[in-house]
Amino acid sequence: MGETSMKKISKFMFSLLAVLLLLSACNSDEEDTDSGSEDEDGVTLTFWNRYPELRGGFEDLIEQFEAEHPGINIEKQEVPEPETQLRTALSEGDLPDMWTNIVELAELIEVDAVKNLDEIFTDEVKGQFQEGTWFENGTTADSSVYGFPLASARSKAMIMYYNKDVFDMLGLTEGDIPQSWEEFKELGQTIVDDSGGAVYPIVWNNPGWANEQLVSMMGTAITPEVPWQENYKEGVPQVLTEGKVESAKFLKELLDEGLMAPQSVEIGLGEAEATFSVGQSAFLWSGDWVGRQLFVETEFENWGVAPLPTKDGNPYYYHAGSEATSIRVNNETEHWEEVKTFLEYSLEHLHEVVYVNTGAGLPAKEDVGGEPPFEQYNDILELENELAIPVPKPAEFNSEVVEFNKAYRNKLEVGGIGDVVVGYITGNISDLEAEIEQIDQEMKDAFFETLDEFSEVSQDDYIYPNWEPFAPYTIEKYDELR
Repeated sequence: MGETSMKKISKFMFSLLAVLLLLSACNSDEEDTDSGSEDEDGVTLTFWNRYPELRGGFEDLIEQFEAEHPGINIEKQEVPEPETQLRTALSEGDLPDMWTNIVELAELIEVDAVKNLDEIFTDEVKGQFQEGTWFENGTTADSSVYGFPLASARSKAMIMYYNKDVFDMLGLTEGDIPQSWEEFKELGQTIVDDSGGAVYPIVWNNPGWANEQLVSMMGTAITPEVPWQENYKEGVPQVLTEGKVESAKFLKELLDEGLMAPQSVEIGLGEAEATFSVGQSAFLWSGDWVGRQLFVETEFENWGVAPLPTKDGNPYYYHAGSEATSIRVNNETEHWEEVKTFLEYSLEHLHEVVYVNTGAGLPAKEDVGGEPPFEQYNDILELENELAIPVPKPAEFNSEVVEFNKAYRNKLEVGGIGDVVVGYITGNISDLEAEIEQIDQEMKDAFFETLDEFSEVSQDDYIYPNWEPFAPYTIEKYDELR
C-alpha cells in the first residue's frame, strides 16, 4: 500500500474517531440533562383524600411542605368513591403512597398492604395525642401503629346549628333554643307562623348513615346502655331500642306536621347546609365539621351551636373513637424515606394547618396552636368534649375480637337501621319496630353463630359491668376486669 493511501486511511480513522467522541459527548450531555431533570423534579408522592372538609387544609399543608422540601412533591387526589377506588387499587396492586382511611385496618394488615409506623410514633410521640387516639383495629394493631391520627377521638358527635339571622328576624334569642322535643315542636310552629311559612324549623338530609347516627344519639337520652349497635351491659348486639324507635318517630312527626323542610327526604348534607345558610330553616343537625363547611363553602357566618333536642331534654352522647380518622401508608411504597419526611413534618404542622386554621374539626393532637377562622370553633370544641364519650371497645380487652367482628359483620345482610329509618320517615315502611326487630334478631343470630366458631372469644368480652353510660371508659377500666 502506498504512502498516499496510508495518509488517507489515517485521516479517515481520525475523522471517524472524532465523530465517535462527539457523539459520545452528546449522549453524555443528554444523560446528564435527564438526570438533572429528575433531580430538579424530585420525587412525587401520591395521596388520596376522602374527607371534603379537609381538602383546603391539606392543600395548605402540602404547599407549605413542598416549599420547605423542594425535592418532594405531593400529588393529592380527592376520591368521591373512596372505598370502591381503594379496593380497586388494592386488587390491582396500584395503591397510592398514602391515603385517608376507609377500609378496615385488619383487612389491610391481612394482605400486608399497610405500613407499620412505629418508626415515627415512639412512645414519646404517642403521648402527644389525646386519650382514646390509639385503639385496636383503628390506629393500632397488636399495639403497633398503622395510622397517622387526624381528628380527635372525642369528636363527630352531632350538634344543632341555629341561624342567627332567622332568630333576629323573628325576635328569638338564645334563651328560646329548645332542649326537649316538645319545646322544639312549639318553637317550630311559632317559626312557621311568624315567618308566614317562609322558614322551616329544621332541614334534614336523607343518607342512611346520617339517620342512624341521629336516632342513635338522640336515643341515648332514653336508652343510654346502647350507644350504637351493642348493649355493653348484656353483651349482645342491639339496634331495637326504645330510644331509637322514639327518635325515628319524632323525625317523622316533624315531617308530617310541616315542621321539617319537605326536601329533607331527598337531599344530601351539602344541600341541607345551603338551605340553612340562606335562611330557609332555623336549625340544622349535623357534625362538628359543618362549621367549616358553613363558613367556607356557603360563606355564612351568623350561626351558633347547641346540643340536639332530646325527648325530655335529658343529656345524650356519642361513642367516641367510632372512626379512626387517619392517614395510612402503602406497605410497598417505593419512597418510604420521603413519606417519612412528610409524616414527620405533619407531626409538627398538620393538626394546626388542616384542623384549627380551617375549622374543619377537632385535632387528635394535644396542645395545638393556630387561629380558628370563625369564633364558634371553641363552642364546637366545648360541645364535642362534653358529648363524645369513650365507651368500651371489646378489641382492647381481647385482640381476637378484631377477627371475630370481621367474621360476624360478614354474615350480616344489613349492617344497620339507617335505610329503615329513611323508609319510615318517607312513608315507604309502615311498621318501623317490626323492620328494626328483624335486623336486631339477624344481628343476634349472626353474633352467637360466630361465637361458636371462635373459641378464643366469648360473650364475656362484650359485657362491661364496670361501665356506666356518660362516664368515660378508660384504659384502667379494662385492667379492673382483668
